[in-house]
Amino acid sequence: MNIWNEWIEIIFSFIFFIGYYYFVIRRQEHRIKYCVIGILYSIYLAGMLHFTLLHRVILDTRQIKFFSLNTGVSIYDMSETFYNILLFIPMGFLTPLCFKNIRLKRILFQCLCISFGIEIIQLVFQIGFFDINDLVNNVLGGIIGYLLFTLIEKELKKYGKVLWN
Repeated sequence: MNIWNEWIEIIFSFIFFIGYYYFVIRRQEHRIKYCVIGILYSIYLAGMLHFTLLHRVILDTRQIKFFSLNTGVSIYDMSETFYNILLFIPMGFLTPLCFKNIRLKRILFQCLCISFGIEIIQLVFQIGFFDINDLVNNVLGGIIGYLLFTLIEKELKKYGKVLWN
């Protein structure tokens, strides 16, 4: 592993957290809560950067993969689909915690833009394929995360609790 990749992750997390602090936390009453969630979100984004871009092998070719309509489904395809969905569930859950008044449409747009950016970078730098299935699965993961957030928030409201102020 390259030591520079770890430094890139740390610097990226630090820059995100400083921006988040400047634009969100310093204007809030409950700064400790927002700091904790900002740190969690920064760690999550660094992990996403780690798994999707920094620790990949350079390929010989550039390829764009569209929906595969194979009749047979391999274990690899199923696990790749599962991991792509799993990768974006925290984004759908943490984004409404970090920023107030976030709705499903914004989560869809955010997940689509970030996933599209990852796929373009993988294509340009030959560290992966541009895969339409990944876009769909990543957005699905963001939706699942957001639905989990709203479900938990709704259940807590029944008991007079608030998930986040």
